[in-house]
This record gives sequence, C-alpha cells and structure tokens, in this order.
Amino acid sequence: MTTAAPGVADAVDWRLYFVTDTGLCGGADRVPWVVEQAVLGGAGIVQVRDKDLPDDEFLALTRAVALANERAFAASGRRAAVVVNDRVNIAAELGLHLHLGQSDGDIHEARRRLGTGVTIGLSVSTPAQLDAALADPAADVVGLSPVWATPTKTDTDPALGLDGARALARRAARRVRTVAIGGVNAGNARSVIETGVDGVCVVSAIAAAPDPRAAAEELLSLWRNP
Repeated sequence: MTTAAPGVADAVDWRLYFVTDTGLCGGADRVPWVVEQAVLGGAGIVQVRDKDLPDDEFLALTRAVALANERAFAASGRRAAVVVNDRVNIAAELGLHLHLGQSDGDIHEARRRLGTGVTIGLSVSTPAQLDAALADPAADVVGLSPVWATPTKTDTDPALGLDGARALARRAARRVRTVAIGGVNAGNARSVIETGVDGVCVVSAIAAAPDPRAAAEELLSLWRNP
C-alpha cells in the first residue's frame, strides 16, 4: 500500500495546521510552548520545520514538541497529529507523520520506511504536480503552496492566488486531502476555506502571535462561523 492505512488520515483534524518557525517562535526553547498553546487553541496538526538545525538538534526539538502535544492533551483532551518536515529518518525514529516538498526525496521510499500507520504529505504548486500525485497515489494530503507570497518561505513557485488554490482543490476533491499554505492569516483564512480545501496552514499567524492559543482559537472559529 502506498498511502496510509484506512482510517489513519480520517483520524486527523485537518482544519488548522500549524507549521513551526523557530525564529518566529522566539527560539528553539520556546517552540514547544507555542505548540502547546496552539494545540490548546485547536490546532489539529503541527508540523515541525527547521531547515537549519542539524539532525541531533532537530530530533531533540521534535521530541520536545511531541511532549508539548501530550501536555496539551492531558490538560484539554486535544491532541494534534505531529508531522516532521523533510527528515524521513527522524519521522521513522519517532513514528511520526511526514511532509515532503517536491525535491525532498522519494515519497515511495519514505512510505516503505514509515509504514502505513502514518500520513505523508506532499507540496504541490501546479496542476501538473497535482496530476502526478493523483496518478501515482502515495500522498495522503497535498499542500497547495503558496496561496500568497510569504517571507517565511521564499524558495517557492509563483503564488496560486485564491483562484489557483480553488482550481487545485476541485481537481483533488474526494481523491486526496488538501491544505493551503502561504500568507494565510486570520484576516484572509475565511477566503481560503471557501476555496474548498480541507485545511489551512499557518506559520506566523500563530508563531508570531502574542497569544498563540487565542490566535489558534480565532483561526479555528472561522470554520464554524460564516
């Protein structure tokens, strides 16, 4: 099987997906606290992303994030799915979900290493990339990226805009889950939700917020309050 086992992706609340940024969070020591607050506020997924940390420090950071997630669960009953960005070896060691970019390695090899008990996400920016993912299904979720240009990630394809995100979401409907990332914040997330995606991904909207829990609560409320 190239995708996760039945029910694995269904158990994830895709609506609010927080991607960490070590600098915006205030340093590696503060990332777990921000994650805990985000989960308490309703984030259903947390991706640990830091392209600069060496593997041993990234492993320690990811372990700390996983512990923060458990603290949030103990306090509230809410537990997020924890996703590792790019580093298959660390996802495999910790038994966590994985997200890959287009140039981050072979998704089939990643599935072989991780097994079917976790989800694998894949970034797509064009209809051709999405069609390739749908033709040879290995991803459980595709990240439509970027909706808008963003300073937190500069090595991206041209912005999709709302119309581009909507077109990709429709193309993928009922075949793979879709989440949208890139410049999404509380002021524009409603318009992204209306494109038909399964979730919105944010970075600075939570990482740089004075109150990450309140920021997450506000973003999640957009799914419930038209």
